[in-house]
Amino acid sequence: MREVIIPYHLWGKIGAIKHYLIDELKLSEKAVEARIKRMEDFVASLSNPADYALCRFKKWRALGYRCAVFEKVWVFAYEIFEDGIIIRDMSHTAALAE
Repeated sequence: MREVIIPYHLWGKIGAIKHYLIDELKLSEKAVEARIKRMEDFVASLSNPADYALCRFKKWRALGYRCAVFEKVWVFAYEIFEDGIIIRDMSHTAALAE
């Protein structure tokens, strides 16, 4: 297993998603916690040796990032290093241009 590094700014994005789900979509706290937990588990699963393909989104592909899609709508861009991976960014698929 390799180490997964999640920068501080990415935790801020996940926190913003949490607030959006509660404040705007009016989901229950329990439902939001379950969804965020699934997202965190997905990110942790990137420690497995299987790698996703290079991103199809131009801005990340140009940087050599790989993309992993969570629940068909959230994309995590990551970079592979010798000792692990760094999650560089994340976005909703609707906000990305191919």
